[in-house]
Amino acid sequence: MKKNITIYDIAREAGVSPATVSRILTGATAVSPGKRERVMALIEKYQFRPNALARALTENRSRLIGMVVADSGNPYYISVFTAIENEAFKRGYATLMMNTHSTPAFEIAMLTKLRELQPDAIIVCGGRIDLEEPDPAFISLLSSAREATRIIAGSRSPMPGVPGIAIDHRASMDLAMKYLIGLGHREIGFIYTGEPYYGTRERLARFREIIGEYQLPFREEWLAHVPLYDAASGRTGVEKLLQCEKLPTAILGMNDMVSAGILRELNRRGVRVPEDMSVIGFDDTFVSSITAPELTSISYDYQLFASMLLDAALYPGPIDDVPLNQLVPVFITERSSCRRIS
Repeated sequence: MKKNITIYDIAREAGVSPATVSRILTGATAVSPGKRERVMALIEKYQFRPNALARALTENRSRLIGMVVADSGNPYYISVFTAIENEAFKRGYATLMMNTHSTPAFEIAMLTKLRELQPDAIIVCGGRIDLEEPDPAFISLLSSAREATRIIAGSRSPMPGVPGIAIDHRASMDLAMKYLIGLGHREIGFIYTGEPYYGTRERLARFREIIGEYQLPFREEWLAHVPLYDAASGRTGVEKLLQCEKLPTAILGMNDMVSAGILRELNRRGVRVPEDMSVIGFDDTFVSSITAPELTSISYDYQLFASMLLDAALYPGPIDDVPLNQLVPVFITERSSCRRIS
């Protein structure tokens, strides 16, 4: 049976210490050219590839990035995680996602379990980290967790020492509204959810500001609150809007799933999109390209988002040197769900 070559075998044959081999493998420069040449020749000879556990032990890091998400069934979180997974792989890291089901008890359990695995960093997306009014119990949990593990928020920073990288929600609403206004729409509704969360409040605030700035006609019933971020809630929102005496000519859906439900219910009720009503979603996930018609959506560069999160997670210096808050830019992906009106 062929022997598995270890870092210790390489060190013994090269006449150096295992620590020297480790420094060469990790690209450290403080190694003499002669030693480097001997070690590299043996690595090539034996086609040596260190296993992950050995590498973690010699580097004093796990090369694991943990991610805690509010709902793994939400395409937005899957898009973010997939981008992080791809970016982490390029940097030599593995990723592990934990789903909290938007439940405080699960948040505690998932963060605790991840800390036991000793990842190099934990990225938290959604849930109590997004609350407009911070939850003291959750802040205490984060404070305890960050003493041993670097914590990054895929959101606005909830506290000093936990950098946040967030979608620019105000710019998202600004872009969606001005796009519709540019198409001639002046009567615009918004089906939304998540009122306790800062992202929803920022979108609502910007929505109302633009109504005022452009002096658009507006009815309070065109703001339809729904319970969840799913397609069923989109259908519920349409039921509410269709009870209005006068309908808007365009609707914003809180995310792509809500907007998909809006499209389905409008179609079922005989309201044609975009001929009778235009619809825009947010997040530009895979859902937006499988609806009928395909959904115009506010989009983000998910790979840039992932890169910014990992830059913070793997920053080599003190965490306090990382900016406390950074914003991910937004853009619009035009498809078939909106039209110009006279």
